[in-house]
Order: sequence, then structure tokens, then C-alpha cells
Amino acid sequence: MLSDHLVVMQKHETPPCVSIVVALDGAQDRKAALQLVNQSIEETAAHLRTAWPDKAEALTNALIELSDSYTYSPVDKGIGLYVAPNYNTLFCFSFPVQAKVCLGKKFALRELLYQEQYGFDYLVLHLEEKKVQLYRGRMGRLEQMNDANFPFNFDNEYDYGTTTTGERNKDKSVVASLRQKSFYKAADKLLEAYLHGQPLILTGPTKDIGYFEDVSNHKKNVTASVHGNFSSVPLKTLEDKAWPAVKSFIEMRDQQVIRELEDRNAQVVDGIRDVLRAARNGQGSKLLIEKDFNPADFTDELTGRLRTQSPETTHTIDAVEDAMRAVIDKNGEIIFVKDGVLEDHKHIALITR
Repeated sequence: MLSDHLVVMQKHETPPCVSIVVALDGAQDRKAALQLVNQSIEETAAHLRTAWPDKAEALTNALIELSDSYTYSPVDKGIGLYVAPNYNTLFCFSFPVQAKVCLGKKFALRELLYQEQYGFDYLVLHLEEKKVQLYRGRMGRLEQMNDANFPFNFDNEYDYGTTTTGERNKDKSVVASLRQKSFYKAADKLLEAYLHGQPLILTGPTKDIGYFEDVSNHKKNVTASVHGNFSSVPLKTLEDKAWPAVKSFIEMRDQQVIRELEDRNAQVVDGIRDVLRAARNGQGSKLLIEKDFNPADFTDELTGRLRTQSPETTHTIDAVEDAMRAVIDKNGEIIFVKDGVLEDHKHIALITR
């Protein structure tokens, strides 16, 4: 299912739709990034003056306004600018992209769909004996929660749980561990307000993670644990530790789809030509695509045929984009996988209904 943002984009697809994807390789600051963006805008403006001279100026100005609104982040690997009459939006990509400029009846959604697959929300809970910190994550970025609940600090005077006379007479180290677990149980209770089915990553010293897992009611949400004390390190350090754990979770999820692909071989169509035909016929349930697969084929918009050479008539350059659109239109699912995983299926495969 498409996000609300992409649904809104589709509703505003009035030609000409301009999609610019800029790779930020080597851009060390905002000035360098905008230089790359402006080069793409100049290229786009030239095409617009030829193809849509009456709309070229307004669309070019909209692109310039979008670029001016860009806030640089060293995490960004690419930028997407999307403009149509009466609509414009900008996306930042935290993964490597291939630069491209697309002008047509619809927006190019490939990078946006890939970002949705990897761009779901997750939580990172950092556990340390005196403090519990909660972060909301998306892609490789984290934002610390600072509200009435978190950070949650240990209070030496607070009774985190009732103890029996026997427990009070135990060794001090045992009492300390019981209080620590009670502290984490209280934090776990606060966590309920933030968990809505998202993956949960635990970080912290091994002992503290163990204590938390002993008392937590949310163990089913925990997808990974990262051991180490990150309470006083720069946020970037924690991001660099947490994101690989999230990616591993995503890759495990994707492997389940690959197994489904192999198990349902009789219901699988592969290769761009057969996939495109089946998708247009409404047969697509799940479309699997290698991330950077880009066949040198063209879709003739008059006949719908796929050609290996650019036709003289109006044509669509990205046949994969056409296949994705056809699957989406029938409420199918798009799943990107690592390059090479679908080599036996000619890099693209469709699980049919």
C-alpha cells in the first residue's frame, strides 16, 4: 500500500510531470550539493523549453524554489525534486541513487518506492543503569525523544517495586539487580505509548539489555540488540550502530519473499517483457526487482510494445517504471532486493495472483 504522501503525488499528476533525481556523491556541503542540483535543473529547463514551452518558465521556477528550500545533511546520498503544474515536493534519500531527469505524464516513483520499503519507522531504546533513552528512527537517522517520559532517569530514592522482607535481607548486589530490573520494568511500561507494531532495537551494555529482556512485555517487538554504552557518544555513532541492525531485519524479511518466489515457481513470471505484459493484464501480486536493474528497453506509448531501440513515436524510457505502475494500479506490492539475487529470473520477477 502506498503512503499518503505518494497517494497525494499521484492525484497531482498533471502533465508535464518533472522528476529529477540528483546523486550527491562527493558533495561535502550545501553549496556543493546545490551546484549538482542546479546543473540538473538547467538540463531540465532546456528540455522543457523544447517540449512544453508554455509551461517551462513556471516549472523551472518551481524547481529553483524547491532547491532553495533544501537543508543539507551529510547523511543525504541523493535528492529528488518532483514538480507538476500546481504541485511540487522534495525528498532526501539516505541511500545511493542514480542521477536522472524524467519528463512525462507521471512522476518517476522508483526511488520513492525504494525509500518506502526501507523508510518505515522504528524505535531504538538505549539502556544504561542510570538512564533510559528512546529514539525514533527512519532510514539511517535517529531523533531522540524528549518529553514527559523519556529520557527516563533512575531515582535512588524512588521505590520501583515492592520488595519482601526476605529480598531486603539479600546480598546488596542482588538487591541492586532487583531494583535495576524494576527500573527497566517501569521504563517498559512507559514504552507502551510509543510502540505501535514498529521494530524495536535495544542498545546498551549486555547486562542491562539482559535485565530489560527479563522484565519486558514487548520482547516480540525486539528485532535486534546492539551491545555497548552509547549514552554519551555523538548521535551519529549510535545511528551507525543501529541502522545495520535494521537493514539486517529488512534483509531477513526480504528473504522470506525470495523463498515464496521459489516455492511458487508455477505462479512466477520473469524477464521484463513477460513481467510487463502480465502486470498490464492485472496479474501482479508481488513485483520483485533488483535495486539497480535498468534494462535498455523502451515502451512505445502508442502500441504499448517494448522495443530495444528508441522509437520515433512518443515513448517511455523506463520499462521497469511502467511495470511498477501497472502492479500498483492493481494494489500489488513492490519489493526491491539486492543486485544479483534475481539473476536466474533476469533480474525482475512477478508473483502472480
